[in-house]
Amino acid sequence: MMNVCLVDDQRAVVDSLKNGIHWEKLPVDKVYTACSAREAKLILKNFPVDVLLSDIEMPEEDGISLCLWAKQEIEDIECIFLTSHADFEYAREAIRLGSFDYILQPVRYEDVEKVLFRVWERVCEKQKMQKMMYSQRFLDEQKNHIFDVLTANIIAENWTEVEQLYGHLPELYGVDTEECLIHPALIQVVRWKKLRNDWEKQLVSLVLKNVLEELFYEEKGNVWVTGFREDRYWCFIQTNRSTYDEDICMKHVQEFYDFIDANMDFNVAFYPGEPLQKGMAKEIFEGLLKRAASNTEGKKGVFWDEPETAEVDGDKGAVDLAVSYIKKNLSKNISRTDVASYVHLNEEYFSRLFKQQTGETFKDYVMMEKMREAQKLLKHSRLSISIIASKVGYDNFSHFSKMFKKITDQTPQEYRKAHEK
Repeated sequence: MMNVCLVDDQRAVVDSLKNGIHWEKLPVDKVYTACSAREAKLILKNFPVDVLLSDIEMPEEDGISLCLWAKQEIEDIECIFLTSHADFEYAREAIRLGSFDYILQPVRYEDVEKVLFRVWERVCEKQKMQKMMYSQRFLDEQKNHIFDVLTANIIAENWTEVEQLYGHLPELYGVDTEECLIHPALIQVVRWKKLRNDWEKQLVSLVLKNVLEELFYEEKGNVWVTGFREDRYWCFIQTNRSTYDEDICMKHVQEFYDFIDANMDFNVAFYPGEPLQKGMAKEIFEGLLKRAASNTEGKKGVFWDEPETAEVDGDKGAVDLAVSYIKKNLSKNISRTDVASYVHLNEEYFSRLFKQQTGETFKDYVMMEKMREAQKLLKHSRLSISIIASKVGYDNFSHFSKMFKKITDQTPQEYRKAHEK
């Protein structure tokens, strides 16, 4: 049902419309009347009105001006105008400004009834859209609530509940776990540079979400960040399983931390987790909580492992052994899988450990070692550039030249000439 407001500066016209139209046959609940734009505005401010049926030419303020005001104040109101032949230009202007229709005077009640039936169809469409939008907002709120409940159970160590909630994520979010990965992470605020109230702390979650979404945009996934709880935020990052590249993700994580550290008025410790797997939630989340608990000094930074165990001698020896292997095999196509196997470490763990101890990803480190060796050979030998390319593991001369210039801003030929004695 809809509510209608009749406006005309002549009381006789208003009474005629109110008494002559068969309102009981129309989908109309209430009919309000006004004899000026000022009276109409008072009604519109204090009562819900769906349709404004107004004369165009009125003293003090005309119907077109009233319509413009009403559309600014009431988002979905529909306007219908009454006009004489002499006012046709007014009517055309009213239609241009977004009124639903106009009716010529003298008014025939059946014409008004037909227009009201048509405007009811428009009102129904809008109400349907509003319900759909409300349902979507409600669903979005429920989705966010699921992550809040999930993190509450993580903190309480209710692992059975955590596993069940994780199992519902695919159906709630339309995430195909065969095609996608979900990476949990813990973001701990270790220091506020300015005193913050609770409202601002919750607002920070939107900032974190926006930055992560921007960095992981090309992964075509989603990012969810929970509200502030016990000095930390939990985030969940979705990536595509088929295009997932750990080096790129590690790079994005570092970029995220660098941006927050440089631009925000708080410091964070970022603890990235392994991609979630069914039956592994307890192990993964416990690992994140353990890492955060071990940061007793409140250090800021990205922590792929527990702060106090990152420099264990055995791990350091493994990285030293890997570096030695790389330098001895520059002429080969060196893969992370082969080197991790060589030093007897899990590939993903080795990748994080290598980055932590060398400051570079495995891929970047290997490339830089190859380029350093190429520079040395170009400066101190008379070997042809194609042979030098082969000695540092490049079968394609063009690709070697491209990578060399990317690193040195010179082609191999230019570099050799610049360093001739």
